[in-house]
Amino acid sequence: MDLRRLKQVITYGWKDACEINNYENVNKSKIGLFIDILHCFFKYNVWSSQYKKEKLYALESLHRKDICVKYQEKNSKRDKWVKEFFANYKFLNKWSSFKYEKSPGKQAKRRNAYKKQYGLGDNCFIGYDVILHKHHFSDETITMGSNCQISEHVNIDYTGGLKVGNGVGILEGVKILTHGHDYLGIKKDEDLLPNSKRAFFSPLEIADNVTLGSHVIIMPGVHYIGKGSIISAGSVVTKRIPDNVIVAGNPAKVIGSLEGVNLYSRNNNN
Repeated sequence: MDLRRLKQVITYGWKDACEINNYENVNKSKIGLFIDILHCFFKYNVWSSQYKKEKLYALESLHRKDICVKYQEKNSKRDKWVKEFFANYKFLNKWSSFKYEKSPGKQAKRRNAYKKQYGLGDNCFIGYDVILHKHHFSDETITMGSNCQISEHVNIDYTGGLKVGNGVGILEGVKILTHGHDYLGIKKDEDLLPNSKRAFFSPLEIADNVTLGSHVIIMPGVHYIGKGSIISAGSVVTKRIPDNVIVAGNPAKVIGSLEGVNLYSRNNNN
């Protein structure tokens, strides 16, 4: 445990012990409550706020243990996610830096680092300032096939889960969102994550040979970008995109078809 976390445990533990002693009818002193809070934390990873909410100080030992074990599983999962979250930003702070643009050798080191960190496919180009991240204690992952391109200043949120096929081009400034927030309370409670400020997940699949033009935004709620489709620069995608089409606009709409076009010939000619 780091010093920052230990300081939090002591500060909030004492604060909650004082509040319980002042406002609840308990037989324990402030010191006794504080020691009991620390015991629950170090043995079961139960926070002082949870100790206070569940009134653990007033429960019989077996009932108290059952509650503590449930919180232990939940809090341990959260702590693991938090650790990975900050480790990811430490990774990005290093490898997304412009200094890895200075030579082909440094660019190769960046590509290898991203491949290992996120499980990307072979021969994927990664520009600088490429941010891949997830929020709300998500267990979801990102997968990417081979021969893909992610250009500079791309921001990819894979909170809801993201699957990217082979030969996909993600050009500079693209933003991909796979979670959102139900601020208006429209969605049903069962569709939302617990304790997540009404966040909802939105899994997305980007099929083979898709091109996302410069500064495209993929909004939450989009679950599929069709094989071989081209999303024109600056488009805002708000719904499912079929295979082999050209889309443009805000909101993005189909403006052309690529049916029958040899995608590999088209790419080679360009």
